[in-house]
Amino acid sequence: MIVWLSSRVMHSMAECARDLSPLENGGILLGWRSGEDRIIVDLRGPGPLALHGRHCFLPDHKWQVAEINHAFEASGGDLDYLGDWHSHPYGVAEMSCLDSATLLQIARRVSEPLMLIVAGSGTDWSPRCWKGQVVRSLLRRRLLATPQELKIFDPSSVWPRRIAVSSTSLKAQADRQCAAVAALPQFRAHRRHSGLPEPIVQEHTWHRR
Repeated sequence: MIVWLSSRVMHSMAECARDLSPLENGGILLGWRSGEDRIIVDLRGPGPLALHGRHCFLPDHKWQVAEINHAFEASGGDLDYLGDWHSHPYGVAEMSCLDSATLLQIARRVSEPLMLIVAGSGTDWSPRCWKGQVVRSLLRRRLLATPQELKIFDPSSVWPRRIAVSSTSLKAQADRQCAAVAALPQFRAHRRHSGLPEPIVQEHTWHRR
């Protein structure tokens, strides 16, 4: 499995992480699935009611669910929830016990979700990504978190452009709304000529209510 990460999304995550450092920031990943691969082309931030700390953050869940539904409908089913992302300011891109518990909770409702962590400081942030799966035994269910190969690519200028989602201060804590997916015919045409996998249009995969 390869996780394809848009360079725009990587840049946006780094901006969001820097804006609230040394507090954690995060949000959700949007894109599509093609066989085993995942293609991340957009994201959302934590939401206006999120709470941020040095070693954790609590997203505005209701706002994020509304954003996922809006992105899915506006893109005609191309964009859907793929997983969560968050920052580790002045830390390392490794999953903590709390990260594992969060991914397990998501994996109980969403098939093979991703968790992407960006770690660093200033303008230097490095990403790592894991895929979560629930392994069932006779007594309990546990998380199997598998590191994934991550490849950053430069999307075409005709792909949807996102308005910055980061807040400029902790007091503001207001994510700017993301632009609706535009020019879908051009979007799909670029995908065909870019070598990236096509999305498999299917029913909404988001079930975390």
